[in-house]
Amino acid sequence: MRLNGINLLAKLKVVKRSSSIIDKSEMEQEQRSPRRNFGECYILDLPTELLSLISSYLDPVSRACFALTCRRLVAICGPALASEALRFPKDFAPLFHHYKSAQSFRTDRWRLLLKLEDGKWVACSRCLKLHPRSAFASKELRRFPDERTCNLGECAGVIDLCPCKKLTFNDTIDLINQLKARGVLTKLPSDLFGSRAYDERFLWHSCTTVYRTAEVKIDIFPEINEEGKLIIRTEYRMYVEPHRLAKHQHITPRFACAHRSMDLWLSSVCQTISCHQNNATICSACERISACSKCGTVLKCPRKRPFQCQDSNRVVYYFWTQRCLGGTSNPFPDKEWAAQRTHPVEAATAWNNCREMCPWTIRMHPPSHDAPTIEDEILSPALENNGEFASQIYSSLRLE
Repeated sequence: MRLNGINLLAKLKVVKRSSSIIDKSEMEQEQRSPRRNFGECYILDLPTELLSLISSYLDPVSRACFALTCRRLVAICGPALASEALRFPKDFAPLFHHYKSAQSFRTDRWRLLLKLEDGKWVACSRCLKLHPRSAFASKELRRFPDERTCNLGECAGVIDLCPCKKLTFNDTIDLINQLKARGVLTKLPSDLFGSRAYDERFLWHSCTTVYRTAEVKIDIFPEINEEGKLIIRTEYRMYVEPHRLAKHQHITPRFACAHRSMDLWLSSVCQTISCHQNNATICSACERISACSKCGTVLKCPRKRPFQCQDSNRVVYYFWTQRCLGGTSNPFPDKEWAAQRTHPVEAATAWNNCREMCPWTIRMHPPSHDAPTIEDEILSPALENNGEFASQIYSSLRLE
């Protein structure tokens, strides 16, 4: 019995010695291997090529979230954050359809904003941007994102100036401050700066966009007028094929203001050429055609006929719009600024109670009661469109 106890004790000593050897080898192995923190992502151990390949299979929103995970993924997938799908839509209004605010809530941009909401940043349904939580009332924070409004109130929203420039009210404040700073520089003595470059018009933005066979070059010139209001003059050069302006198959979805289609409005204004050829004043119909009754934007076309491009089989129309974005000293958006918004659409405005006609409708000028003049309405268009042959006929008919 005693012998059995001695044997059992010897066996226990051997087991203890072997377990200590195993523990020591495991500790050495852990020291040699890199330590892992709790929650560490093992996908970062993959090479850069594989990470880039993985991101290429993701949709725009998932790719942007993947890029925002850490610095290394930002370096690899950073271009995904500049994707067109995550920007403001190029044109808010779909072709031949009335724009609805709910259309902006189905975009990839809005889906990404909802994913980026946290304890500090919250999405605004009117500005379509993230704001600090302090920019919202407590009751607004309890609402659904599609119904949430920031402290700017019911007049908040987005103004569509061109395919790549959308203004919220905070963006408008930044533009006003930029114009005021520029105005201070213009009042300084010319000896400090040499040439007075600030006396020229301020070209704030310029871009070119293509719609099928039409090409539109846009230049934006903002200024503060004598009444202290922000005026936006947008100049257009529209290159189209001859006799294609405002044709059903060639209409562009670009709006000249929040309520009127650009090329259809231009086609309507070009009809007014027969109204005031021999008279400096224009009739009431021309005034209604040239100005939007909803927001007061005016479209002016100094030449009602297009210029012929010498290097291509296209013609170019030059025209501009002028819109007022309200006062420059208001801390909150006013009614003039709100009237220019493309988003959101007024809830009380529909196709049957809107003072404006459908945006995709040409405003027709009433027919003239006077007989057409040979030179201005018959020979001049023929001279422009038919070239040298028409020029010979025109010169032979003119009485010098």
